Amino acid sequence: MARAFLNNPMKIDRRKHRTHAKLFNAIVAKHQAGVEYKQIEIKEFCESAGVSRATFYRHYQNLADVIVVHFLIVISDFEKQIDDLSQPNFENSSQVVVSEIENNLELVKLVSWSGTQKKVQSVLSGTAQQILILRDYPIARRQFVSEFLGGAILHFAQEVAETSEPIPPAEVLELYRMLIPNDLSDSQQ
Repeated sequence: MARAFLNNPMKIDRRKHRTHAKLFNAIVAKHQAGVEYKQIEIKEFCESAGVSRATFYRHYQNLADVIVVHFLIVISDFEKQIDDLSQPNFENSSQVVVSEIENNLELVKLVSWSGTQKKVQSVLSGTAQQILILRDYPIARRQFVSEFLGGAILHFAQEVAETSEPIPPAEVLELYRMLIPNDLSDSQQ
């Protein structure tokens, strides 16, 4: 696997990072308190997060953006971890993916609760497409494969997050490796 992301790491200044953290923690608290997503009003939400409405709207168009931006932050962390691998391959990169899923179960739960599946799948598909481009995957099927992978990874993460009994990490890794192909080469080149 090529070193994919060294050239363009995502950067967020500290103030924006603190603001995002407050908003993300507030949205997690709403979810954990059983508040319906559609019942959240921005004014009250911002007050509970300790962020002004003006600041909220300076960075986000709506609450869904807070969740999507957090996925972008997690993906940036994933990219850094992949780049830090001395010999990236399917075995160790799949461990990184599963570790990110395990470390972000609450974020994954927010996707269903907020109805942001399409937006998040688009973000995941975009990352898959970057990897396919780096691996010189044929253009003809690149879009389809990246959308398939983005959807499959999101659905897998949601199943892991929503299961009634926690699945041991080793079993999650084994299941992930059965779901996602080790070889994406195109046999019809």
